[in-house]
Order: sequence, then C-alpha cells, then structure tokens
Amino acid sequence: MTSPSSIHRTTQIARTWARICQYRSVTLGRLSSRVREGTDLSRIARLGRELAPMLEQDPTCAAKYTDCSFWVPFNVARVGKLSLHQSPPMRILDIGCGPGYFLAAARACGHDCQGVDAPTHLMTAVEKRVYSELLSALGCSASVAPLLIERYAPIGIAHRNFDVITAFWICFNRHRQPDEWGASEWRFFVQDALSHLREGGVLHLELNENPERYGLRRWYDRETLDLFRSLGTVDGGIVRIRNRKA
Repeated sequence: MTSPSSIHRTTQIARTWARICQYRSVTLGRLSSRVREGTDLSRIARLGRELAPMLEQDPTCAAKYTDCSFWVPFNVARVGKLSLHQSPPMRILDIGCGPGYFLAAARACGHDCQGVDAPTHLMTAVEKRVYSELLSALGCSASVAPLLIERYAPIGIAHRNFDVITAFWICFNRHRQPDEWGASEWRFFVQDALSHLREGGVLHLELNENPERYGLRRWYDRETLDLFRSLGTVDGGIVRIRNRKA
C-alpha cells in the first residue's frame, strides 16, 4: 500500500516537472540528466539508506536532501525561474547553499558558481554530514566556503563583480527567532550585497514565511515590505533587486 508521504512526494515531483516544462526549453528539460551525470549517485544513495531511520523520525531534517530524484529537478526549476538556462556564462554566489543542488544545476548550465553557508560548528550533526557528503558527491566542495551572515556585518567575501547573488529559504535573518530581522537589518544587508554585484547584477531572495508573526503579509512586517518594494520587485516571499549603480 502506498503511503501518504510517498503520494505527496510523487505529486510534488510531478508539479516540479510541470513547472520545468512551462519554459518550453530543451536545455532546461535535459538539465536534470546533466546534473545526475556529474554526480556520485551511489554515494548519495548509500547515505540515504544509512540515514533512513533518522529521516523517518524527523522528515524535516537534512537527511531529506539525499532524495536526488526530488531535489535535482527542484533546483532545475530554480534555474529556470532565474533564466540561467538561456543566459551567457555568469558569476553566481549562492548564500546558504546547503547541500549544493542549486550550485550543481547552475554550473551544469556553464556558470561559475560559488556558495557559502554557516560554519560547521553551527550545524547539527546531520546537517554537517549531509551537506559535506552531498557537496562532495555533486562536485561542489571546492566552490563552497564557511560564512556566517550576521546583522549589520558586511558579507565577508572579497569578490565584488558577481552577476547574480541568490539566497533561497533564508534563515540567516533569524527566522522565527524573537529578534528576526526588520527593515533596518535588511537595508544594511541589501546595500552590502549590491556592492558585490556588477552594475545590472541581480540579488534574488526567497524568504521563509512566518504568518504567526506577520499575519496576512506572511513574510514581512509593513516597513520591511515597503523597503523591498522601494528597492525592487516583490512576489510573495520572492524579492528581486537589480544593482543600478556601478
């Protein structure tokens, strides 16, 4: 008998592929296969088997990322959303890159990708192992550095000519903590991030929702929402800001 969780997974994968197909791009349609060709799938499968009992106890833990059939197309869809499959080679920084699926998908399109994530001493034991093994299996380890994003602290990277900076499912804003970032912290972060982009480069943010705190606005308080709207475009929890100055 098929479990509800298995049905949900199958449905989600089908929806992801439907989004990919909407772009009507052969390149994007083949991208999942290209990512898998450059991945040590046996290593990820072995890790998934070892962590299966832990995942059964906590379906939200980092062990969920061992499901390549779900996460590869999921990140291919992210590539499509950013039109990276039809752009010339670009320099991309992914903040909070986690297991590295987005890096691998963007790199398979010919982009120069770098990632940062929290230092390992701040990760759980499962996160530390999963992220380390997946980054290695995806061939992304050498492109990822430890970096903690903190309020009112500049991003600690030297490069200042990225074409795109991304941050998906953001938690560095102290998500769901009593001191979750407000407009002042976000203004500092955005201004600093834009300094690392070339003129015309794009900062792409995807926030986690917190409806218990923000109600119908879900992702922001009014001041933060007004700030993002003044700087770029807002679509639900997705914020996109273009660097208009050199």
